[in-house]
Amino acid sequence: MRGIEAGTCAGGNVRAKQQSSPKDDLSWPEVGEMAYGYLRIPFALVFVEIIYWWATEPDASLEPLQVFLAWLWSGVSNLFWPGSAELVFHGPSQSWTGVNLIGSGFDYGEVPLYIDAECAGVHAIMFLGVLMLLTPGVDKRIRNRSLIGMIFIVQFLNFLRLIALYPIGMMYGEAQMNEMHEFIFRQGFLILLVLFWIIWYIQLDRNGVRNTKAKPTLSDIPKLEQIRIRDSLPTASIVTLILCAIIAIWATHEVTMKDENLHFKTISEECEGTECNTDAAEIWPNAWNRSVRLWLFAGILSGMAILKIEPLSIGDGEE
Repeated sequence: MRGIEAGTCAGGNVRAKQQSSPKDDLSWPEVGEMAYGYLRIPFALVFVEIIYWWATEPDASLEPLQVFLAWLWSGVSNLFWPGSAELVFHGPSQSWTGVNLIGSGFDYGEVPLYIDAECAGVHAIMFLGVLMLLTPGVDKRIRNRSLIGMIFIVQFLNFLRLIALYPIGMMYGEAQMNEMHEFIFRQGFLILLVLFWIIWYIQLDRNGVRNTKAKPTLSDIPKLEQIRIRDSLPTASIVTLILCAIIAIWATHEVTMKDENLHFKTISEECEGTECNTDAAEIWPNAWNRSVRLWLFAGILSGMAILKIEPLSIGDGEE
């Protein structure tokens, strides 16, 4: 009996030692760090996507850029192929964003097009910008210069896509032109953007300008106590505030002083509660929703211009 008892005690000691041995399982904080490292870019892309589609829901939400591209598109097209394009007023958006391509290769000799927010290239720039801004281990100055260069490249390629519509339509027909445009719009640009980011990432590593030891961590997320009002405004903040003021004034003018929009406001109010199937009734809600979005973004950008995030002191980071 004593031998059995001794064996039982020995077995108990072994189990106690096994239970007290350290485990290789990850702790919850470590799981959180890993999840943040892997999922922050997908979540950021989804968030930016939601913001973009909400911001560009009204027609001509990027009107200055859309009008400029439409004017440039028609001008360059006529320079290469005289009489190939005309700049027209786009009724639904109430802006000069329409471009009619004219030629014998099109059905009825003409195809009406217009520059919407998606054609302005901002969506592509935001997608690529998120990838570049969240790439760890890159110096701020290198990141900013690279992002500015990518913006010019994306806008140039986007403009080439617009210019290429006319010769493709004249050579292969309107249907082929639309298919090419749809492919680039749905898949082509996304493939190019991811390729640009991969090339940029590889070049950073080859040139040794990326800190390979830098890892994204939850401690990088700014805390409320780090937010401070700037003592003095740098040039970039001053330019941002001036730009925001211009945007806010323009948005206010659109819904308070512009005669055309006030006329459409009257039509929209008369159609309330009735079945009014007219495009004119939709113009005022579009103009109002656009102004609301411009006011909101002007306020957010103004706040970002006057606030700064201070790094935590060593004492604050130790808990």
